Amino acid sequence: MAHTQRVLPSRSEPMARGFAEFIGGAPGRHAVIGQQHWWTPLRVMLALSAVFLSLGWLQKANCLRTGFSEGLPFTDWGGRRQYTSACYSDIVVLYHSRGFDQGGFPYAYSWHEGELTRYLEYPVVTGLFQWLMAGITRPVETVWSTLSLPVASSASVNFGVTAVFLAVFWMASCAIVARLAGNRTWDTVLMAASPLVIVHAFTNYDALSIFFALAAFSLWAKNKPMLAGVMAGVGIAAKLWPIFIVTALVLLCLRARAWKTLATLLGSTVATWVALNLPLYVMYPRAWSEFFRLNSSRGWEGSTIYAVLAHISGQDGWDGNSPGHVVQGVEVFNLITLGLLVTLLGALTYAVLRAPWQPRVAEVAFLAVLAFMITNKVWSPQYSLWLVPLIVLALPRWRLALCWAGVEAVYWYLRMWQFLPENEAAPYWVVDLFTLVRLGLLVAMAVIIVRQMYGHSWDAVRAAHEGRDPLAGPLRC
Repeated sequence: MAHTQRVLPSRSEPMARGFAEFIGGAPGRHAVIGQQHWWTPLRVMLALSAVFLSLGWLQKANCLRTGFSEGLPFTDWGGRRQYTSACYSDIVVLYHSRGFDQGGFPYAYSWHEGELTRYLEYPVVTGLFQWLMAGITRPVETVWSTLSLPVASSASVNFGVTAVFLAVFWMASCAIVARLAGNRTWDTVLMAASPLVIVHAFTNYDALSIFFALAAFSLWAKNKPMLAGVMAGVGIAAKLWPIFIVTALVLLCLRARAWKTLATLLGSTVATWVALNLPLYVMYPRAWSEFFRLNSSRGWEGSTIYAVLAHISGQDGWDGNSPGHVVQGVEVFNLITLGLLVTLLGALTYAVLRAPWQPRVAEVAFLAVLAFMITNKVWSPQYSLWLVPLIVLALPRWRLALCWAGVEAVYWYLRMWQFLPENEAAPYWVVDLFTLVRLGLLVAMAVIIVRQMYGHSWDAVRAAHEGRDPLAGPLRC
């Protein structure tokens, strides 16, 4: 990277400029950029991400309290603290409810909900990660008790172990983005210091799939499409959404008529996904299909545009939040959501193929992932973490990005408030209003990105790289 071309946010971003003035002022005209031996931008990003991950731990801390029942410790969520403190985490819930505390293989474990036999509903890589964390938890508990530390419940210890590894994945992801951002490396602040890190770094296991998706980006940028496909395949085996990262790369390959690169990418992606999933499918076919069964049978989730439309039309019964709940006409609903997704992806394909020059990888990836999130019937609040690195790479406009992240953080508290008993819960209209605001901000970003693609709006990333796309990789021209 040419340090003399590094873009300093203290000179280019009004928000950063004001902060720089507060702490002493921006670098002067004759400042030597890129000569700091210790506090390099990368190390600053890692330190900043560590601070915000610590805040994320504190945000969940009230849900890690240990109570005692007949002398045995348990994670105490009395007084509905998981909602009143908004410290809810799936990590705490799943440790006991999915049999990880029993030490067996997770996909061999089942339980009953009415007449339905249930299995672990996570894709294979995430399920194996959870299993590994449970395996590490047991010796950690032994050491914990040996050192005579305050008694902690098994679920809380498992949360601590898992949080450490998720934090490592998130910091590694920040390091990747700092490299991919090139001459705009300081834009990584938008990821490392995002308010979403505080509320969602440890809500679920999304940092895992984010790391693999960004690793695929990094390898693609280094002109290694086969390895990029391998990382993308692992990411898809951890969470479905990285398939839309691959979709973006496919569209760009089609535009460039890069058939060999396209075949290499798709071949390695599919081969990796199959290699990871086939053993589980053969040994535990019903458990393997649980993820797909659950997603096809459930109704809309309360953070989606469908929830807003249902509330407006008075169809509150369409809420699919309850475990095992199946909405009336779910097959038709699935077709509707699929049709909307195909329509948006078709529009994206047209935009990519008709653009006057090759769109940037991050631009197309953001639009593809956003198309999935908008049309999907489930948008758990922590899913918004997926967009954080994509925004950094596609549209690093600090005020817009931080405004959206702030809205998302507040939205988490509103959603948790909504799960309280009816007489104490947040009114639907308050949550729906924020649903529309967050969606409006993301649609505005999408419009700006399309304008960038067509040269109607300033593209700060291209300007910082002499008109090039730093992520283009084998499509670099």
